[in-house]
Amino acid sequence: MNKNFTILIFLATLLLLTGFTSSHAAIKKTGNNASLSSATKYTVKKGDTLIKISKKHNVSIDKIKYANNLTSNRLSVGTRLIIPGKVPDKKSAAPEHASSPVKNTNSHDAKYHIIKKGDTLTRISKKYSVSVSELKRLNNMKSASLKRGQKLLISPAKEEDDTKIIINDKEAPKTTPERIQEAKEFLKSDEISDMSIRDRLTLFAKKMLHIPYKFGGTGNTGLDCSSYVQKVYTSAAGLSLPRSAREQYKIGEPVDKSSLNVGDLVFFRTYASFPSHVGIYLGNNLFIHASSKSKKIVINSLDTPYYLKRYIGARKLLPEEIQEIEKLEKQPSDSDEQAIQQQPAK
Repeated sequence: MNKNFTILIFLATLLLLTGFTSSHAAIKKTGNNASLSSATKYTVKKGDTLIKISKKHNVSIDKIKYANNLTSNRLSVGTRLIIPGKVPDKKSAAPEHASSPVKNTNSHDAKYHIIKKGDTLTRISKKYSVSVSELKRLNNMKSASLKRGQKLLISPAKEEDDTKIIINDKEAPKTTPERIQEAKEFLKSDEISDMSIRDRLTLFAKKMLHIPYKFGGTGNTGLDCSSYVQKVYTSAAGLSLPRSAREQYKIGEPVDKSSLNVGDLVFFRTYASFPSHVGIYLGNNLFIHASSKSKKIVINSLDTPYYLKRYIGARKLLPEEIQEIEKLEKQPSDSDEQAIQQQPAK
């Protein structure tokens, strides 16, 4: 009797263990496949990087690389990528009927608040746990007055260089003159021969990413900020620019920060009271420049605290854009037309 009872206990235990293992495996399998079942497909376009794609789809770079068997960060235009979906875990999963505010998961981006009716600096400072004095400093405000629809900077973007992935680490290092010559040869390719000056200029500028920075450098062992801008404009746009940032600030047409366009020059006061640093605007509040801090040519955001505080203005140099400005300035205003109409006929 005891023997039979022992056998029954053994069999029952075995069945329980087998059932638990099977169910655990099924749960694990479901979790692994959940991201694939909700995956989407994405075709790589010109200018795409893994960082941009991961931010756009809110999926980590590692997951994208794993799903597509990528061994490096380099991408080719036209490549079809599988973008895995997110799998909620037990800790983060919430009931379907529950709702929660959407949060910005990228801590590197600048954070803004659009002024609504009833907003005051005091209320906004309490909402975001930022002092009133800090809000005024970030937005260069002399008073506490606000306008409805105004875009108020709450926290600046963290300085980040998202261009490292376009450089192939396996390539043998090249000298600065070799990199500059390589960029110039790129301008002659059929790929960009039919592009606009603005597109040619930005592509050429990015071709020189990570060339070393050197104070006063003109190309032998490195470039400084104004020499870099000078080479980009001379080679890609056919414009002859002065050598220093201080002199470059005097040419072209001034442009408001809110009206910046790709290719405009952006200027800063860094080590001197006069314009001492210059870069090329790329759009989306980003600019490319030879950085003394990074010791190379990089892309940064205008909202990073260092550049936000030192920004002094911008200049428009591309000929076709200056011509459009001149045309608009020459057009008579409504008041001018009315004055002409009211003049007595002679």
